[in-house]
Amino acid sequence: MTCVDVAIVGAGPAGSTAARELAGGGARVCVLDRARFPRPKPCGGALSPRVLRHLPSGVEGLVRARIRRAVFTFRSGRPFEVTSTIPMVYMVCREEFDAWLCGSAEEAGASVREGVTVRRIERSGAGFAVRASGGDIRASWVIGADGANSLVRAQVLPHQGPVKFIAVESEVPYEGDDLEETVLVDVGRYPGGYAWAFPKGDRVNVGVMLDFPRGRELCGALGTFVRSVPGLPSGVTASWQTAPVAAPLREPASCAGTGVLLVGDAARLADPFLGEGIYYAIRSGSLAAKALLAGRNAADAAARYETAVAEAIWPDLRAASRIACLFHRAPRWWHGILSRMPASLMQYVAVLTGEQSYTGLLRLVVDRLGSVAGRWVLPRLGLARSGVS
Repeated sequence: MTCVDVAIVGAGPAGSTAARELAGGGARVCVLDRARFPRPKPCGGALSPRVLRHLPSGVEGLVRARIRRAVFTFRSGRPFEVTSTIPMVYMVCREEFDAWLCGSAEEAGASVREGVTVRRIERSGAGFAVRASGGDIRASWVIGADGANSLVRAQVLPHQGPVKFIAVESEVPYEGDDLEETVLVDVGRYPGGYAWAFPKGDRVNVGVMLDFPRGRELCGALGTFVRSVPGLPSGVTASWQTAPVAAPLREPASCAGTGVLLVGDAARLADPFLGEGIYYAIRSGSLAAKALLAGRNAADAAARYETAVAEAIWPDLRAASRIACLFHRAPRWWHGILSRMPASLMQYVAVLTGEQSYTGLLRLVVDRLGSVAGRWVLPRLGLARSGVS
């Protein structure tokens, strides 16, 4: 049986980030993933600028498109656009991006086992026995980075609650130049969510996100959206993939226990407004590594990590959830308001760049909204005028 300090289940952005930083700090790390990299991954593949400061050098070579223009529609009509002199997001292909991150963990000294199935996580003495195909592993700590349907969470920290959204996406060849630096976002047909078209050079990623209970409507909604976008192949829906989006329906009870930490989607750390998870995956992976390297023992490391997530991540996710609630209760109204004040959306671009937080954005939204309709909107949403309930 192989003995390590930390076993990480899942080699996506959260797991690879934790592995790279732990190995760089001198820990013995083994990462296990059932896939072999590169592998496809259902995801729009948008990196917000604030992600870049948490990535190793070299990510620029993976960027397929730099988005400076966004076109918003309501049920594929009434378009308006927002432009920026700096990129709002950077588009990557997840199979390339994830393989690169996994490789960076190996370069830092982590051992990576691909094509491995983890069967069980068992407490053993002061640590854990990870029962896996190809050989078991004994570890002092386990990090669950195995996605929204996390085995680690189910076996060790089961009280995390359901996910909020489900998404369907497809990535297809695209020969037009209309979307070279432009994303399309459509609202109004998708309860709790939206539809998108993200360019990636010679291909485009199209998808739809909905409230999880409406999952049966996904494929029909995707087909309707695809038919509204000129230049997309008519057979795009033949290659779709679905995936749960790990934004929480409610705040999880815990993302850590003695000797075990959950990161990224496994910890339900995804944006409740857009469903974006890469930033929070990388951020939580880094926080987990720092907590383990600084912790005096397993319990102390778990406490450090929970405190870090509570302070650095959850305030933003709570604020994003309230913004989503505001928007999705009246998408037609918001689309009309923003179409007359598109410059207001630059405040959201500031969230993507890291110059603004969701908490700060919520305060701006509530202050402006409250001056017009505060007597009925704010109490119904459980918000004070300051934007904090």
